[in-house]
Amino acid sequence: MRRTEFFVLVVAAFTLGAVDSASSGDLGQRQQYAPVNPPVPVYNWSRCYGGLNAGGVWSPSIDAFGLTGGGQVGCNWNWNTPFVWGGEADLQYSGVDGSRDVFAPNVSAHETFRSRWLATFRGRLGWLATPNMNLYATGGLALANIDTFSTVNFNGTINNVSGSTTHAGWTLGAGLEWMFVPGRWSAKVEYLYVDLGHATNPLPISNNDNSLTENIFRIGVNYHFYPW
Repeated sequence: MRRTEFFVLVVAAFTLGAVDSASSGDLGQRQQYAPVNPPVPVYNWSRCYGGLNAGGVWSPSIDAFGLTGGGQVGCNWNWNTPFVWGGEADLQYSGVDGSRDVFAPNVSAHETFRSRWLATFRGRLGWLATPNMNLYATGGLALANIDTFSTVNFNGTINNVSGSTTHAGWTLGAGLEWMFVPGRWSAKVEYLYVDLGHATNPLPISNNDNSLTENIFRIGVNYHFYPW
C-alpha cells in the first residue's frame, strides 16, 4: 500500500511540474511584445513665426563695416510639396559708419556717411532639401536712413553741409533654415545684398554722387507659433 501511495505521489508531482513548465513557457511567449517604433517627427513649415538675428554689414562704396541686429516676423506655406512659399519683414539696427575724401580743382570735401536702421519687406521661395532643412532665395523692398556730413574747403573757405534722408531700394539674398525642434524652433544663416540708390550732397563737385550698397551676413533663430 505504501508503494502504491509513493508511486501516485511521484506521478502527481511529475504531472504538476510538466503543467507548470508549459504554463511558464506559454506566459513567456505572451510577454513577448512587438517592438514599438518611436514616432516620426513632423516638420510643419506652414506656420507664422517671429525671431531675432545678428550679424555684420559691409558697405563697399564707403569701405565701412559694422554690426547689425534686430528682429523678423513672417509666414510660410507648404502644401505637401518640396517647396515652401513665404513672406518676411525685418527691422534692423545698422552700425554703418564710413567716410571718403573728394577732390576737384579749388575744392575738396571730407564726406561722412552713417546709417542706423534698415527695414526689408521680402518674399521667400524655398526648397526642402530634407524635411527639416529649407534652402531659400529671398528678395524685395529695402528702406534705410542715411545721414551725411561734409566738410568742404572751397578756395580756402570751410563750410559744413549735412543732411538726413530715408532711402528706398531693393534687396536680394539667400539663406538656409534648419528646424531643430519639429514645428517650433528653427535656426538660419542668411546673406542679403542691399542697393539703396545714391547719396548726393549739394557740393560743387562733379564726382560727388555716391552709390549706397550693403552686404549683410547674419544668423538668426525663429519660433514658429501659429497655427498651433
